[in-house]
Amino acid sequence: MHPITLAQLVKRHRKTKGLCIELLRLRSFECSLYLVELVIEDETYLVKDEQGKVLSFRSLLDAKKPFKEFNIACAELVQESAYDEMIGQPVGQEKNTLRVKVALPRDDLS
Repeated sequence: MHPITLAQLVKRHRKTKGLCIELLRLRSFECSLYLVELVIEDETYLVKDEQGKVLSFRSLLDAKKPFKEFNIACAELVQESAYDEMIGQPVGQEKNTLRVKVALPRDDLS
């Protein structure tokens, strides 16, 4: 996974004019913290700030706002659960992950 800042994303968008973000992945942690991953040309990027810290948001809507002007093909919300571990069940090969398609940022009514 590669780091990318919003400024780098804007610069890349202006340079290519047809930049398409294949997937906007919004990772939910404890239902109140959201991190953003982008898939561009089959490469995954984690969105960070100018100081190199991972950008975090307090709501799904806030996490999508910075990406309203970009061409995004698909958006999903991902939440992983540690429930099996919490109740003493063995950790399986499969992660207990919920993936839900969500509205694209440009389609939100904000």
